Amino acid sequence: MAPVEVWPLDREPDERYRPLPELVAGGLAERICGRLGGAPLRVGQSAVVMGVASRLWSVLLVPAARDGVLVDVADLVARDDDGALVLGMSRWRTRAAPSVDDVDAAARSVLAPVVDLLPLAPRLLWANAAASLRAVPRVHELPEAEPLVAALLARPPYAGELDPDGRRRTCCLFYEVTGAGLCGDCVFDAVPGG
Repeated sequence: MAPVEVWPLDREPDERYRPLPELVAGGLAERICGRLGGAPLRVGQSAVVMGVASRLWSVLLVPAARDGVLVDVADLVARDDDGALVLGMSRWRTRAAPSVDDVDAAARSVLAPVVDLLPLAPRLLWANAAASLRAVPRVHELPEAEPLVAALLARPPYAGELDPDGRRRTCCLFYEVTGAGLCGDCVFDAVPGG
């Protein structure tokens, strides 16, 4: 089998990398807030899940849809550079012909511990994962991922978090960053209190 190209993923992580829950518990949200010019902590906490999910879908969903392989996330590690998240694999393993159940279980094994560590409403955080999942075919120019994305979005905890047009049913809180405005899929039509 030809090597699977996955981006962004460091296949030779160094001593700066550690398990993702440890990185989150060690102040990742605070460092993200620093990158965002001192945004409220809850914005950083929301951004943790958005950042983890968007990178995770690149690692899991893209190879599954494009190459028919599932990257084993058991050896996933992470680091951040002042809040900029980078994923790595301490050992590279894949499995051929993954099912929707396989991709779902792998994603939850990474996302659920992160969601559990953060003090925001789980529904908001899972909606972040759903919104970044829905973007995969467009962001990666990978229309063949659409059936897998649709199948995952039909399952809890993602099911019902986006309306049929892809608009969120909860807010990711990014509007609280000074000058940020609203996301393209925001539940709001105007910045609250603006």
